[in-house]
Amino acid sequence: MNRSILLSAAAIALMAGSVSAQAACGPSGTEAAVIRNLPQIKLPASVKSPGSYGSIVGLWHVRFIVGGTTVLHTISTWHSDGTEFDNADIPPIMGNTCEGVWESTGATTIQLHHIGWTFDSSSNPSGSFVLEETLKLGSAALKYKGTFDQKFYDTNGNLVQELSGNIAADRVTVE
Repeated sequence: MNRSILLSAAAIALMAGSVSAQAACGPSGTEAAVIRNLPQIKLPASVKSPGSYGSIVGLWHVRFIVGGTTVLHTISTWHSDGTEFDNADIPPIMGNTCEGVWESTGATTIQLHHIGWTFDSSSNPSGSFVLEETLKLGSAALKYKGTFDQKFYDTNGNLVQELSGNIAADRVTVE
């Protein structure tokens, strides 16, 4: 039991200390430092429950939350062909863009499979990651929430760490 606790503590410390050096378009394991609030994408008061929104297709402001702390903000674009594109609030030299594929798994549920490259603190390739998200679209399709699990792999494909948490997102609209 004590060994499991020590291993868990070591894994959390590893995630907090090293994911930021390799998090390409994924949670950094520490509080997001670049962007904390994007006031320019808040919904205007005139938007109540537009009937034209019935799916996740569109532009979203996404927050990744670990242990109650927002660790990353992204701007995500979901396309009707089942692809998705992310731009994270991490430096471009660390790999702040990545892609995914998605499908509806129910009337308001979505599964995302997202992949990307990772880099070390000197911008050398260090491996890749796979991000899985399970999401539920809000009733007016103006918000979604869900969970994520992100696995990081070295250049040989060996799992080196994993990070899980929650997601909250707001649709970006024209004011």
